[in-house]
Amino acid sequence: IETSVTIPFSVAILGGSHSVAVNGDRFDIKIPAGVKSGEKMRVKGKGHAQGGHAGDLFLKINVAANPEYIREDDDLIKTFDVPLRAALFGDKIAIKTLEKEIKLKVPQNTKNGQRFRVKEMGAMNRKTKVRGNLYLEANIVLPNIDDLDDEFAKLMKEKLPQE
Repeated sequence: IETSVTIPFSVAILGGSHSVAVNGDRFDIKIPAGVKSGEKMRVKGKGHAQGGHAGDLFLKINVAANPEYIREDDDLIKTFDVPLRAALFGDKIAIKTLEKEIKLKVPQNTKNGQRFRVKEMGAMNRKTKVRGNLYLEANIVLPNIDDLDDEFAKLMKEKLPQE
């Protein structure tokens, strides 16, 4: 039997088990870390039964999209918000990754779109057994001018460079 199955993004990256239903039979399959959409997996003994032998089941893997991540080969890219103060003066920012929450040290003068590499927190390469990297891309969040102190807003208007 050949069928397709959609697995969650995090299971594709980290590996794990996923429940599958085929012809009324529900069972768990082990998903290896780093699997990609379009790959096929063979599940022994879960296909058609002929002459007392159960054949194999071939599953075509579809990986569900994740709104927070883009996958480029074995690397993952995630955008994270950086308050203006942290971008200007530097700070540590807590970021949830697929595995755990990390603290990223954002240096002063961080630019919008600037990328930070977190080594080996991407997807596993199933051939080389080496994990890709996670790239965190800064999204500078500007404060609403109406929420700022009037004196401070006036001072910024006078002192901030035009160029």
